[in-house]
Amino acid sequence: MTREKKTVYYEDLLNDEFSGTNIKRVPLGDNYVYAPTGIFHRMFSWFLYWVIAYPLIFLFLKIGYHVRVSGKKNRKYLRGQGIFVYGNHSQIIDALTGQVFGMQHKRGYIVCNQDTTSIKGVRWLVNMLGAIPTPENPREAEQYKACIFRRIKQKRGIVIFPEAHIWPYSTHIRPFGDESFSFPAELGAPVIAMAMTYRRRRFLKYHRPYVTLHLSKPIYPDMHLSLPERKKELRDRVYEYLLDKVNEEDNYEYVRYVKKKNIED
Repeated sequence: MTREKKTVYYEDLLNDEFSGTNIKRVPLGDNYVYAPTGIFHRMFSWFLYWVIAYPLIFLFLKIGYHVRVSGKKNRKYLRGQGIFVYGNHSQIIDALTGQVFGMQHKRGYIVCNQDTTSIKGVRWLVNMLGAIPTPENPREAEQYKACIFRRIKQKRGIVIFPEAHIWPYSTHIRPFGDESFSFPAELGAPVIAMAMTYRRRRFLKYHRPYVTLHLSKPIYPDMHLSLPERKKELRDRVYEYLLDKVNEEDNYEYVRYVKKKNIED
């Protein structure tokens, strides 16, 4: 028995979204604080992340997705410094995968859009678990930048998905610019590229595939270059790594993405 691949047709390579969440976006509002400093908030956030969420997410990803990490030894370079992790966006759970497996033993934060903080009743929870929503006005932009700088100074990890939109099980890297590389280029902070690929199951072959996470060695910005040049160089090296990994022969295509105009041709 063979399974016909699911085909998804897209129109806009850069802006189409296939997460299927359909969340109604709610503005952050003037009272939202990106990085609360209160002692009780910080204590509860630490407890919630390390004692409750981290072990549960680890088990969920191991049992549900059989996550395997390639390049584990590269995580040793994460010690004692803040770092940015850039990955392809091919799962709703890939942010969690980046936190738990991409930067083991380092607290991770996730740059996300404001859909994540729009889920009714859980805005406080996603904040404590590390969500850093992208800003939509100057006040938010100021807090956003201060939050990123603070987390790097605290030697934490920041997970970013430059493709921006989720294409489940995609085995391709979509084009992205160098805008999201401004912070490591400015701070001189190292970058890790994190590529998610898929393994076909040995049994139940046509069910959801397993996940492999590939981690690169640290990529350091060349501080002798101008800021625009540093951004572009970081972007190009991350893109090349992601492209190289998703193009490996054993990356299993579970969902095929086809541009709509091809139907009419």
